[in-house]
Amino acid sequence: MIRLLLTLPWLMTAVTSVDHAPKTNLKIEISNIEQQKGSILIAVFKPGEEFPEGKPVEAKKVSITGSTATATIPLEPGQYAVALFHDVNSNNKMDKNMLGIPKEPYGFSTNFKPKMSKPTFSDCQITVGGAEKTINIKLI
Repeated sequence: MIRLLLTLPWLMTAVTSVDHAPKTNLKIEISNIEQQKGSILIAVFKPGEEFPEGKPVEAKKVSITGSTATATIPLEPGQYAVALFHDVNSNNKMDKNMLGIPKEPYGFSTNFKPKMSKPTFSDCQITVGGAEKTINIKLI
């Protein structure tokens, strides 16, 4: 019994360290902010999720303090896609016109610019590895 108790703390450490891969930072630099009010709402998605309107794995809200903004989000290494928008009127939603076209500035990882429909995950896919990764997103 004593032997079992001595090995139990090691076992618990081994189990918890297997559950989560080490995280690294994804630094997102946002530019082309024209109005100095509201905030930027950022959503990070993994493959297989409904991008860009499904439930993100990570989300962040960044206050506007100038013509650029920066956010840092810790993520496990893997494939991701980022969608964000400038919530100018601070209502916590993307305002759209009657045709469903965004009325507020937005952007995607890889700076993908949609033509006639929303982008796919693969259009905006980025790889986060073991070292900090920085991406630049210019608002449209």
